[in-house]
Parts: sequence; structure tokens; C-alpha cells
Amino acid sequence: MKKLIALVLALAMVALCGLALADGTLTIENATASQDYVAYKIFSAEYTGDAASSTATPINGVIYTIAAAKESLIDASAPFEISTAVGQNGEHIINKKSTASDQDVITWLQAHYTDFDATGTALTYNENGTATGTLPFGYYYITSSLGTAISVDTLNNAVSVKDKNPSTPTGPDKEIVAEDSSVDTALDWDSLQKKLNEAGVGSVQTYTVDFNATNWKKEAGNVEATRMTVYNFKDTPVGLDIDTSSFVVTVNYGTSAAETVSVTPSKDADGVVTFDIPWVDGDNFLYQAQSGNGELIPVHITYTATVTAAAATVVAPNTVDVDFNNSHETGHLGDSTTTTKTYKFKLLKTDGTNALLGAEFELYYGDGSGDALHFDLVEEGVYRYNASGSVTHIAPVGENATALITGLDNASYTLKEVVVPAGYNKAADQPVSGLSPVDAADAETTRVTVVNSQGTELPSTGGIGTTIFYILGGLLVIGAAVILVARRKAQD
Repeated sequence: MKKLIALVLALAMVALCGLALADGTLTIENATASQDYVAYKIFSAEYTGDAASSTATPINGVIYTIAAAKESLIDASAPFEISTAVGQNGEHIINKKSTASDQDVITWLQAHYTDFDATGTALTYNENGTATGTLPFGYYYITSSLGTAISVDTLNNAVSVKDKNPSTPTGPDKEIVAEDSSVDTALDWDSLQKKLNEAGVGSVQTYTVDFNATNWKKEAGNVEATRMTVYNFKDTPVGLDIDTSSFVVTVNYGTSAAETVSVTPSKDADGVVTFDIPWVDGDNFLYQAQSGNGELIPVHITYTATVTAAAATVVAPNTVDVDFNNSHETGHLGDSTTTTKTYKFKLLKTDGTNALLGAEFELYYGDGSGDALHFDLVEEGVYRYNASGSVTHIAPVGENATALITGLDNASYTLKEVVVPAGYNKAADQPVSGLSPVDAADAETTRVTVVNSQGTELPSTGGIGTTIFYILGGLLVIGAAVILVARRKAQD
């Protein structure tokens, strides 16, 4: 009987020890691929009853023990005290001091956790945004490579904790890169970013939009984090016609994992373009942050738009919005605006004193060596640049003999008079530069005055010089000599 009782007690002790040494699964939610998650064991944990599988917080029926080699770490400054009692593993039980707060515990462990566990145990990242590991039951201090504690938790059969450190996505930042070669571009800079450009109607602009996405977004004052499922793009143009076929979207732009993503842009009746960038496939994230980028996943978008006739009368702002999870109210990431300006000038025709009608002009880029520019006649005396327009002659009209030329790039031009008013001399070619933006008031608009002088100019001639007289005189002398010799021979 004694041997039987001893055997039963031994088996019970084995079972209890087995429980004390059992492993549990630690899961980090809100995890990010680029971060290193490490669990540092501080104390061992032993459970009674069903505490090993309890999901209650805190767990009832758990005691903590400290390895003998670590007992010296519990000095007077520690928020813990060592009991004389021992656990099933023979180690002394440790308790939190009644005067210590939870924050006291965390603050003290932040300074001493590597003294208990020099290397910790790295957890494995999963594409569904979690990091997991199988570890012995215990009390753990958990960190990420952000350098901030995620949690201090007791591990039983299965414990989930949340990474409270996800970054916030940033951006967007929209810029104008270039316009097509048909226009002589002159870019202005706004805070060293290409936010304002000068263009002509019909020119093609290239735009970029950059923002930093994340798989999770930390909510201020909340330990929970928002799981990203989709990013929403919206471009609201004025005076621009966006080419929906020109979009190229690159995720993890600038990294070795850069990936071109297929999107399906749609354009409504007002020209507003929208599309979605899917971010998850079921429970798994489609894109992971790369080493060196922290939690950020750079997204780069390029596309083109043509400057329309509307930009010849108003400044054309172009605003991009980026939202996430299909919510502009709670998921608005931000917006960024670029501005396209076309330019204008007013032509005045005079005789030096009074307005003069009857003249017509052509306008050329640069020094005038190319082809005449084409325009649309918007109304009498108003010409809007259009590379495919049917009008090349500009005719000042009205009592002031004026013409407004608009929709131009802010370049240098040459104005040539091609029809001269009757009774006046043709004006010299006129250089044109320093144009006014389309939003300038009439009084501020650049004026170019061309003057015709009255009277008909006769062709100028010069004297024929004396050379011809020398030649004729020489011929006459030679001729006379020939005649004289001939007569003498005849007399002889």
C-alpha cells in the first residue's frame, strides 16, 4: 500500500510538473512585417484548475516563481518581493508589492528585462498581420524593433496581445513633373516642390502622387489599431482632362520589393477620377513593409492629363484625396493640390496716337522661325490657343483696336504683322514676353502695343558709282584708236 501511495504521489507530481513546464502560444496582433518581435521571460508561471486555458484578465489561479540565479535582481527598488514559499518547480514564489502600481512594474522591467533574459525569443511574423511563438508558461516582457514595449503579459495556453505602436500612414504629396515638348516649359517652385506649373491649352502634364501606406493605423488614445483593407484614390481636376489609361501604381516604390499594381480608374461626368488599391486578400495583407522602411509601404502613382480650354480663363487647381477603408469621414489620409496656370496678353494697334484698325498678326514661339500658332476665335477680338485650331490671324477690333490672346504658356514669342492697314508702313516684328496669368485683372494684363507709321514707303536706291564710267571711257578710247589705225592703213 505504501508503494502504491508513493507511486500515485509521484505520478501526481509528474503531472503537476508537466503542467508547470507546459508551453503556450503567444500571438501579437497589429504586427508589422518589418518589425522584430521578441518575448523576454521574466518569471515562470504555474496554474491551478482551468487557469491555464482561462481568457480572463487578469488570470486567476496563477503563481509566479523566480529562478534562483535571478533572485539577486530583486533589490529594494524592485516592485516585487520574494516569498519563502516555493512553487512546484522548487523555485521561490514572487509577488508584487502592495505599494507598487502596474506602471511601477512596467517602468522597472523596462530597465531590467534583459537581466532576466539576455536574448529573448523572436516571434514569427505571419502575413495576416500577426506574430506568433510557442513559449513556456511565464510572465513576459514583449518588445518590437520600434524600441517600445508592446506589453507585459502572463502566458498560459494561448494569449493574444496587441502591438500598440503601428505607424500612421502619411501623405499624399502630389507634384507636376513635366509637360509635353510642344510647349517651352517654365516651372515655378512652391516650397521646393513642383506644385505650380505654367502651360498652354492642349499641353500634356505628367503628375506624381506619393504616400506612405501601412497595414495598421494606430488610433490616438486607443490601444486598438485599424486594419487596412483598401486605399481609395480620388483626383478632382479643373481645366484638365485626366487620361485614365495612363495610371501606373507602384507599391513598395524604391525598394527591392517594388510591385506594379493593376488598378481600374473610372471617370465621372465632371472628370473626377477614382480607383481603389486593394490591400488584403482574405485575412492576409497583400504588401509587407520592407527592412529599412519601418512600418511604411511607399506607394507611387504617375499619370497624365491634358490642359483643357477651361484653363484659358481660370487657374486650374487639381486636388488628390487618399482615403482608406472606404471612409472619407474616419479614413481620410489627406489631400494635396497642384495648380496649372495658362497665360495671356493684350495686343493694341495704334498709329502712334490713335487706335488703328485693319491690321492682322501671326504669333510664333521664340524668335519666329517656326510655324505660326493656331487659335480658336472665342468671340470677336478674343483668341484662345489651340494647337489644332483653325485660326492663325489675329485681328485687333473695337474702338480701341485690341485683341486678347489667352491660353498660352509663359514662354517668349514673336508677333508678326501680316496684313498692313492701307496707307501705313508695315511694323517691325515685335518680341513678346512676360505674359500675365489668366487670373490677372484686365488692368494687370500685359500690353503689347504695335505702331504703324503713316505714308507709303518708296523703295530706296543708291548711285551706280564711277566704275561704269571708267569702263565706258576705256571702251571709247580703244574704239577710237582702232578707227584711227584703220584709216591710216586705208590711206597708205
